[in-house]
Amino acid sequence: MKIAAVNTHVVTEKLTTTFGMSQWQWQARSSCLVEIVTDEGLVGWGECFGPAEGSAALIETVYAPLLAGADPFEHAALWETLYNRGREWGRAGVPIAAISGVEIALWDVVGKALGQPVHRLLGGRAPEAFHAYASAFYYGGQWRGDIEAEARHLLQEGYRHVKMKVGADLRSDVERVHRVRAALGPDVLLAADANRGYTTAEALVFARETEAAALWFFEEPVIPEDLAGYRELRARVNVPIAGGESMFTRWGFAEMIESRAVDLLQPDATACGGIRETLLVAGMASVHGISTLPHVWGSAITVAAGLHLATALPVVTPSLGRAAPVIELDQAPNSFRHTLSDLAIGPVMPVPTGPGLGVEIDRSVIEAYRA
Repeated sequence: MKIAAVNTHVVTEKLTTTFGMSQWQWQARSSCLVEIVTDEGLVGWGECFGPAEGSAALIETVYAPLLAGADPFEHAALWETLYNRGREWGRAGVPIAAISGVEIALWDVVGKALGQPVHRLLGGRAPEAFHAYASAFYYGGQWRGDIEAEARHLLQEGYRHVKMKVGADLRSDVERVHRVRAALGPDVLLAADANRGYTTAEALVFARETEAAALWFFEEPVIPEDLAGYRELRARVNVPIAGGESMFTRWGFAEMIESRAVDLLQPDATACGGIRETLLVAGMASVHGISTLPHVWGSAITVAAGLHLATALPVVTPSLGRAAPVIELDQAPNSFRHTLSDLAIGPVMPVPTGPGLGVEIDRSVIEAYRA
């Protein structure tokens, strides 16, 4: 079996209601979907994190020619080829996100060729289902700041793990955290994500003034380059510090892991290099006593990849009371999450059992939103 074609599909959905994080407002959702076609007619799908047009351009002009005629079963060796060639373009950001989308699609192809779901190829143990944590409480959006109404909705949906957005304004963020905690009640695990919007000093104030809210974790408090800031926070506050969404490849994660800058690592398979690279990073982290909870943001393809990946994450410290990983599930508008495939999306999600990623892609959705 050989790779006959590598196609990219850039899809864009213009939103009727914008929503915000600490540093920007989203007016549209875009994604670069990767389609790998073999000479035997098998098709594998992947997705790239970040600017869709940039990933598509790199795949079409640089990576696709290197993959032409290759054996998809050699996906680890192909990753090295793409990475070494891609060093001309950079060792982080869009070049690695582009490789990530290709790598996920190769797993999908190999699984379909063998008639096995990806989690079986990874050697993972799939539970009956994974619980999801809702990434919610954005700035603006469909709830327009009505924290109590949004909290009621999430509870009615069945979510018992929630992450909220902070980082735009320290004083109002502290107030919002306490309102969310009151609205959700004490039994829901609540995390906060600053999307690197604070200085270290501001993050220290935030962590101390929200201590009564008993946060599950505090994600990306400062810019990812400021590992000293991460370490200072980890040493001086009680809330677990999380990060890694903005890191790429095992080399990019090395210092964050080796210096124990975080309590919880959050690589994204569609950004950091793919499924195998995420597991390599998680393995490095486990040596240093750091658990991995992958970041998930994107279409149903990304969610499916996250479900398979979660089955094979290393256990840092075995314990009878150790809870299974929970899968991040973004609550902001995204048609590609709900309509692109037949994947069951919700607060409790079974791991797909079909071959490859185990999802059927609706090409009519791609055509409807093609950029």
